[in-house]
Amino acid sequence: MSSAVSSESPQLLTTPREAAELLRISEKALWNLTVPRGDLQCVRLGRSVRYSLATLRKYVEQQQNAAAG
Repeated sequence: MSSAVSSESPQLLTTPREAAELLRISEKALWNLTVPRGDLQCVRLGRSVRYSLATLRKYVEQQQNAAAG
């Protein structure tokens, strides 16, 4: 069994810059949405901060539901 990640594997985590671009907001706005200032969870890998694509999708859905209801 190979422990290397295939180049065909889906991307699971994004950098703060990529996450901000996906959400169409600034990195500063992203930091303000991130725990402990906001509700958006991040993943810390050592000193690096990453955002799960699944978490970003879930956050957007929650915001849409809050706006609709």
